[in-house]
Amino acid sequence: MAHRLIVQVIFTGAQVFGRAFTEAYRQAATQTAKQSSSSTAKAARDFGITLDESSKILDVDLKNVTLDKIDEKYNYLFDVNGKEKANSFYLQSKVYWAAERLKGELKAKEEAKNAKSETKEEGTQDQPKA
Repeated sequence: MAHRLIVQVIFTGAQVFGRAFTEAYRQAATQTAKQSSSSTAKAARDFGITLDESSKILDVDLKNVTLDKIDEKYNYLFDVNGKEKANSFYLQSKVYWAAERLKGELKAKEEAKNAKSETKEEGTQDQPKA
């Protein structure tokens, strides 16, 4: 009788532990997914525009975009939609936020690139020369 009770307690405890573990794993997985996509979501929320939409507004290719190209397209589109020609504040604001979003993305890429090169340099400096 005691053996049956002990086995039942162990079996029930294992079931409870297994359920708790799987639930914790699910929560951790969803939290990780939220955090990984949060950087792009945060940028879209801050600028009010997505990266894809920004590139379409300014008609630039995301693969080989430069700051000069962004400024050139921005100045042209901002002037075309200015008070003298089209008088469209809405389009001007869209052009402005698209340029800001792309500039922010370029800045983030540069910072990541610099951080990688700094860590690479630190790694080579720490190694003794043979």
